[in-house]
Amino acid sequence: MMKSIRTFVILVICVMLLMFGSGYAGMRLAYMGMRGDSAALQPPPREQPEPVYTNGGIGLMNNAEPPKEEINRALSLPDLFDMANPAVVAISTEIIGQNAFGRQVSRPSAGSGFLITSDGYIVTNNHVIENASSITVLTHDGKAFPAELIGRDPNTDLAVLKIDVAGFPFLTFGDSDAARVGEQVAAIGNPLGQLANSMTVGYISALNRDVNIDGMSFNKMQTDAAVNRGNSGGPLLNTRGEVVGVVSAKSTGMDVEGLAFAIPSNQALAVASQLMEYGYVRGRAVLGVTVSENNGQVQIVTVSEGSAADRAGLQAGDVILEMDGRAIASFADLRRVLDAAAPGINIQIKIRRGNEERVLTVAPDEYRPSAL
Repeated sequence: MMKSIRTFVILVICVMLLMFGSGYAGMRLAYMGMRGDSAALQPPPREQPEPVYTNGGIGLMNNAEPPKEEINRALSLPDLFDMANPAVVAISTEIIGQNAFGRQVSRPSAGSGFLITSDGYIVTNNHVIENASSITVLTHDGKAFPAELIGRDPNTDLAVLKIDVAGFPFLTFGDSDAARVGEQVAAIGNPLGQLANSMTVGYISALNRDVNIDGMSFNKMQTDAAVNRGNSGGPLLNTRGEVVGVVSAKSTGMDVEGLAFAIPSNQALAVASQLMEYGYVRGRAVLGVTVSENNGQVQIVTVSEGSAADRAGLQAGDVILEMDGRAIASFADLRRVLDAAAPGINIQIKIRRGNEERVLTVAPDEYRPSAL
């Protein structure tokens, strides 16, 4: 009897050891498999993932006045959506372009935006409506409105549209300078151009990021709220229901997650106000050149005939070393100097032409769009 018991105990221990060993081997295999899959699927890490535009739907926010005791109190996320969603819209455009045979063709595109007045003024991204032959706005209740382009500003990637409505819900801007890293935010828009009035939630990850997109430098707010193509132009909201940013770009790639960018609300409000009044941003200084950035150098590629740069004697191939006494090593450096410059006021520009350095005087022109 004792022998049978010992035999049974030994068998049980053996079975337990086999089970433990099998499970342990399985966990190791799963762990190594994930590491192996991850290494095989992901490209080599990059120091700075390149952001790309997220063409997406328009988002507006409901302007229902909250009770005074709630003005400074955070809304629940469902209440935030209920308040904001009636003002969120989707934008559909037809873009004119050329096919591989050089023939003019029209292709559809989609984006997001939000009303900022009750009579139909809408903020979105410039890249959502750029080169559009027609613009249609779809409101949360399924109604479609033809939209008029009031003004656009490529320098900040902002545009203002107008639809014919009255008494419509709208969003108000918050103070982006008061925004803090770690603050909870929500994005409402039209991801993929098919999922209008979607809300995602995240946090402000960083402030005052210099982000280079298509050769232009922008100051952005960074968030981990999930955005996709179709979210561009939609609002980034704080928990009081205020717009603290305009969603505009995200970083993509298999090794990138949770990197989205928005135009700070203070900048958006200032630009939108001028676009509504003048159709463009007044007082902006321009040289009349296109440039390229490479290895810490900014080189002039083209000079527009009759421009400030042309009058000053700047030429294609010149490398800009300094401007107004400030070193120029990037698009962002050049943008900062021009943003601070006044049209018609002389500033010094130091260039390298071949092996020779020269200092020229240039009086920037005022930016005026050739066409809206």
